[in-house]
Amino acid sequence: MNLIRKNEIRVPVLIVGGGPVGLACAIELSWRGVECLLVEQRDGSINHPKMNQVGVRTAEFCRRWGVSELVKKNSIPEDFPRSVHFLTATSGHQLAHYDFPARIDEPCLNSPEAIQRCSQIYFDPILRDHAKTLGGPKFSYSHNLKNFEQDDTGVTAEIVSLDTDSSTTVRADYMIACDGADSGVRDALGIKLEGDSSMNYNINAYFRSTDHEFLFKHGPAVMQWIIDGEGVWADIVSVNGNDLWRFSFMRAERGHILSKEEMGQYLRKAVGCDFEFEIISVLPWERRRVVAECFQDRRILLCGDAVHQMSPTGGFGMNTGIQEAVDASWKVAAVLQGWGGHKLVGTYDIERRPVAWSIVNEAARNYNQFAKLPKGGDITLDKKDSEDLRKSIGDTIYAEKFDREYDMEGVPLGYRYNKSPIILSDDSFEIPFEVMNYTPTARPGHRAPHAWLSDGRSTLDLFGQGFTLLNFSQNIDFNFIQESARTRKIPLRIETLDNTKIHELYERKFILVRPDGHVAWRGDEISQDFGEILDVIRGA
Repeated sequence: MNLIRKNEIRVPVLIVGGGPVGLACAIELSWRGVECLLVEQRDGSINHPKMNQVGVRTAEFCRRWGVSELVKKNSIPEDFPRSVHFLTATSGHQLAHYDFPARIDEPCLNSPEAIQRCSQIYFDPILRDHAKTLGGPKFSYSHNLKNFEQDDTGVTAEIVSLDTDSSTTVRADYMIACDGADSGVRDALGIKLEGDSSMNYNINAYFRSTDHEFLFKHGPAVMQWIIDGEGVWADIVSVNGNDLWRFSFMRAERGHILSKEEMGQYLRKAVGCDFEFEIISVLPWERRRVVAECFQDRRILLCGDAVHQMSPTGGFGMNTGIQEAVDASWKVAAVLQGWGGHKLVGTYDIERRPVAWSIVNEAARNYNQFAKLPKGGDITLDKKDSEDLRKSIGDTIYAEKFDREYDMEGVPLGYRYNKSPIILSDDSFEIPFEVMNYTPTARPGHRAPHAWLSDGRSTLDLFGQGFTLLNFSQNIDFNFIQESARTRKIPLRIETLDNTKIHELYERKFILVRPDGHVAWRGDEISQDFGEILDVIRGA
């Protein structure tokens, strides 16, 4: 990063927004040797946990960044059940429940990692501290992006210190906007959001309590839905499996902000009695189902809530943003390092926007399931009418498979980039996408599947810094392949595997895997025109 003159900075990439998605961009770019400046208007502290789940794909990225063990250490204990309860109150009647085993009892078969219940209050600091160890990113907290403009060669932005009101001009080759649901960058570019912008209005309370007698009356659970005769009206999430919780109230008057005292009254109702607790913070939010009409404007890419907002039912929001951070970062890095083609960065929108719509719709579907619940009178009473309605609600929960929200391996592992112009498809059968089931495949466009190697590593550990060519053939001269990559400055590593089971999983003798871990091409032969394949997958 070169200081041009006083209050003027030159940097390859400017990142706007220092939440988990912006931090992921900073890590991914720095891991690839690209300097960046991250600007965040807050001071970096996390006062309210909006996110509580690190999905399995995000956990895989954490693995390659070297922070997966820290994430596990700061997650809900591995022996804590991941159960989900549907109740009239946490100390009231149980309507239905799903007993998902603790992480220690059910290892993930299709990934070297597993879902982690790691709250944002722990996850963000892990990413921030790790990013600082990489040397590449610089951070400007308590700074706001005042304005910006772009031309054919870069972006010029003015950032202002919220402490001193001093301004700095930043000139960057690219800008990545991770500035949240109320994205100023998105609005300034005139990018519209499409979909349902107002599913319902909610208010969260982050609170502390060790009164497990009432909070865990029906046993430990990561999620407890609170339902009355009119439907679902609240939920309580265990943040750390012990004394930290998040309570969501779903029937507040739109736009009305409740005080801690008012939220306390609703919390007591959700628990079903008075108990000892301390509300730490209160946060209103809107449940939405929206996706931006585009994810990119020339040299400005947008990620995370800036381009999609979804119901938290499924825990997809932040995890979808992390996928975008990785996709945007490797492509920008490739162009800055001279081997990415002129079409490469433009594929970001093509690949990621359809995935975002698929996930946003799945999250909305999960929430809309609650509209199917029978409604009626008071379901808290010990009367036959109440008992019958409680049973009917429980039967509906099971019949409508409400467990789909918590058992959806296909969403984080099964997304694919079939229509991408930098993917060379083959004539193999396209495995249908299923939410609850993931079928491992090395078909081009898909995430390269996990398998354990003889040395204890995962196949996923072979991918990342550049392109990786998996070789299951024993008789080939790689000189022309390496020369084709070298003349294009493409980082390419060849990994020869002598493993029949993994070969059967990957189905071809040669598999070319992108820096983000997705298969770009595969085949049983490599000819002298391999350079043409490289040109397609690098967006030349």
